[in-house]
Amino acid sequence: MPQEKIAILIKKAALEFEKLSNPYFSEYDLTAAQYKILKYLYAMPSGMARVTDLEKYYSMTHPTTLGLLEYLKEKDFVMRIENPNDGRGKLVALTVKANEMRDTLLSLGEVIEDKLTESLTKREKEQLITLLLKLLNRG
Repeated sequence: MPQEKIAILIKKAALEFEKLSNPYFSEYDLTAAQYKILKYLYAMPSGMARVTDLEKYYSMTHPTTLGLLEYLKEKDFVMRIENPNDGRGKLVALTVKANEMRDTLLSLGEVIEDKLTESLTKREKEQLITLLLKLLNRG
């Protein structure tokens, strides 16, 4: 068996999360990738963010981010609004529908994460988070 590499294992874990979560989110006409955008916006006190903030946080390209936002807009989860602090820029904001589904979707995200990490102890989960943040220069 080839030696396991960190980058490959991280990618496999991310793919496993998507494979596990997509059936749960499909009930709400969402994908795991679209949920990530909503989760980020739910964490913002204003429920709004710049597109560049989403791109940076998730290390996504501009076209990928815009594609996800377009799907979410079509499904009435987000809307684009003028940025009061930057006349040239736009903000992504949660819709009434998205806010009404906030608790349900966030709880579902917790269920999925628990399912993904069910083979880890609480301490191992904490260690994994610490190590991943350190790897990403955020810890």
